[in-house]
Formats: sequence, C-alpha cells, structure tokens
Amino acid sequence: MPPSLFIRPMHPKTAIRPKSDAIQKVLAAGWVGQLKIHGHRAQIHIPADREEEIIAFNRQGRVHKKTISDEMIAELRRIFTPSKAWNVIDGEWIKGEDKLYVFDFLKREGQSLHRLNFLDRWKQLPRNYISPCIRTLGVFHTLIQCLKALEHPNQMQDKFIDKYVEGLVFKSPSPGFQDSSIIRCRK
Repeated sequence: MPPSLFIRPMHPKTAIRPKSDAIQKVLAAGWVGQLKIHGHRAQIHIPADREEEIIAFNRQGRVHKKTISDEMIAELRRIFTPSKAWNVIDGEWIKGEDKLYVFDFLKREGQSLHRLNFLDRWKQLPRNYISPCIRTLGVFHTLIQCLKALEHPNQMQDKFIDKYVEGLVFKSPSPGFQDSSIIRCRK
C-alpha cells in the first residue's frame, strides 16, 4: 500500500473577539465552536496495515521531526486504525507532554471526508474511550458553552488542558477543508 498523502489542512484567516455578541452571531449562522489548543498541528495518518508506519505531518506538509512515542502509537492504533487503507485525523500535539487533542477526521477507511461539513466529520471520530495521551475535543453549540469554555476550559475536557487553551475556533456548516471554513477567537 502506498504511503498516505498529506491533505492541506484548514488554517483560520479570520478572527473574532471573544465577546458574546460576536460569538452569538457566528453560532446563529450554524457554526460550532471548539477549544483552540496551543500545540503543534499534527495531521496523523494511520494505516490499516500494522507493518506500515504512522505518519505525523506538520501544518506545512512535512513529517514532524520529533517521533511519536511508543505509547501514543499504541493508542493511535487502538483508537483510530481503519479496517482498510488509511485514516487521517487532525489535532494539536503537545509534544513535551506527549498529549494529542484530536479535533477533525479528514479521511476514513481511505475515503476523503471533504464532502462532509465539520460537524458530520467530527461525529465520525471516536469519542468514548479512555486514553492517557489522546483526547477528542468536544464541540460547542451554544453561547453559554462557548463562554464557559473560554473562562474555565479545564471543566470542559481535563485539568491538564487549561494552560494550553488559546481560545476557541469556530467551524463552518459548509462542506470541505477551506480556510474560510474556520474562524479563530482568542481569549
């Protein structure tokens, strides 16, 4: 099986202030929020063939210089291994802490999910698992959830995450991976 090719990831070019009226306007347009983690963007390609290596690309499409730990490789294989071809997930890797916060599913069982909107892709991510190093980030649909996440992010996921939360990102209800499908909202 040939190695999995890098998928150009979304990168926000637009920002809003962390104010109630701005957040409410975006949510009213059908967008959903998610914690914005300050780490290293990692697009991780997981093969069905356990003899193939897992590939972790950075935002520019180069393989990360730091290798993924054996513990994280075992967890990635346990949680995300497809039955055929490749799965591709997108996340923020806190390298020094060996933590990965997964926020999107780009390819499943070898099929690109670019025809789906973010929420439909997110719904395909495994979320009911316990892992010492991997978490799937939740989504926020209401202003109250978003404001609570900005004020007390550790109550939204885990105690560790608090010092790495930069704010929120909002994801579009339209399909695809375009840069216009994401808005940044820093604390």
